[in-house]
Amino acid sequence: MGRNSRRSLVVAALWAVLATTALAGCVRTAPSAPAESWTRNGETVSIDVISTNDGPGHCEWQRARFLQISWPIYSAPEGQPKSAQYVRDPEGVLGQEALRLAFRTGVALPEDAKPTGYERDGTALWLAESDRESTAYLVTEDPRRVEAWPRADPPLGCD
Repeated sequence: MGRNSRRSLVVAALWAVLATTALAGCVRTAPSAPAESWTRNGETVSIDVISTNDGPGHCEWQRARFLQISWPIYSAPEGQPKSAQYVRDPEGVLGQEALRLAFRTGVALPEDAKPTGYERDGTALWLAESDRESTAYLVTEDPRRVEAWPRADPPLGCD
């Protein structure tokens, strides 16, 4: 290989590295927070059944929290997905005003609310038959606090 051919290859390789580096700077690579597992009867439950996580940073959603509940907790009508997503977004970072307004803290549980047995770090999931299509209740003890998380329907995601 001649001297000019080698120089051309080196220049081409340098341009490829520079172009890749420049493009990498334009791509948001912040990972989404990992799904957090819950327990039931002292046993860890698969994140395919229930999980929580912060929103992804690359969408500026990290101040929101997501709760994903799947079968058998949530039973959808025939033909509908057998999972539900509930969100905690008091600051409105998701850009969904209805969800921001529907999130409530310091609420009383509905009379028909029942604990599901699912817990994470001192927080228990409760559901009420009267509004399980729209609300999940997260209850902490010591001190007792109840938050009503609205359901995102359809579930939210970002690219």
